Amino acid sequence: MDVSPLEGLGVSHAEAQLYVALLTQGPSTTGTLIALTKMQSSTVYHTLGTLLEKGVISYILRGKVKYFHAEKPEIFITFWEERKRKFDEILPLLKQKEKKGIETRSAKMYEGMKGLRAAYDDVLHTMKRGELYYFVQVPKEKLSEKQYKLFYRNYHTLRSEKGINVRGLSYFGTEGAIKDVFAGLPHTEIRYTHEIGPTSLVIYANKVMTIDVTDEPVVFVMESFGVANSYRRFFEDKWKRASKPLRGV
Repeated sequence: MDVSPLEGLGVSHAEAQLYVALLTQGPSTTGTLIALTKMQSSTVYHTLGTLLEKGVISYILRGKVKYFHAEKPEIFITFWEERKRKFDEILPLLKQKEKKGIETRSAKMYEGMKGLRAAYDDVLHTMKRGELYYFVQVPKEKLSEKQYKLFYRNYHTLRSEKGINVRGLSYFGTEGAIKDVFAGLPHTEIRYTHEIGPTSLVIYANKVMTIDVTDEPVVFVMESFGVANSYRRFFEDKWKRASKPLRGV
């Protein structure tokens, strides 16, 4: 079994392996776990201790022998909620220490569909309810593909539910694909243009995202107040000259 999803919930690879072994095997001794997982005995002893501290396993004594067993998988919901609660407590302190007034300039690259999702998650985390950002739509042939259409529909549904406003430019001929993605979603304005310009572009806050979907998606995110403002002015100029849809989106 692939245990990597559990690692995302705040346990190490070794902890995830031992937890799944216990969940599958039932109450087990350390010797049984060493044989099952092929892990070094010192690693098993240490990892059992950290799992006990986290409360995702427990043990019973039979004579002088400890039998460890896994708590129900739902324990990870409680575990994650507790971690979030602790983070929420220190977040105001971290924000107080954050440097203000200094422009950040950086560039990041994301690859694959997971990278595309991570890049757009940053838009959702950065923008606040009522704020506005802009995009130039990915090419029609890509937007018509099932994985992209589903991805953008799910993303913009979340974005709309959060009350984040967006203006998008797309090319004439994409109306059908655009409607599949945006139909019925408030906080959305779409206009169409014949003018040649950059495709796959997102401008939000002080960041500019460019997306290459030639093969597997590759996303470049530049963080610069000056660059973002120049792209924003470029977009607004195109927006004024673009055509509003006759009906729907």
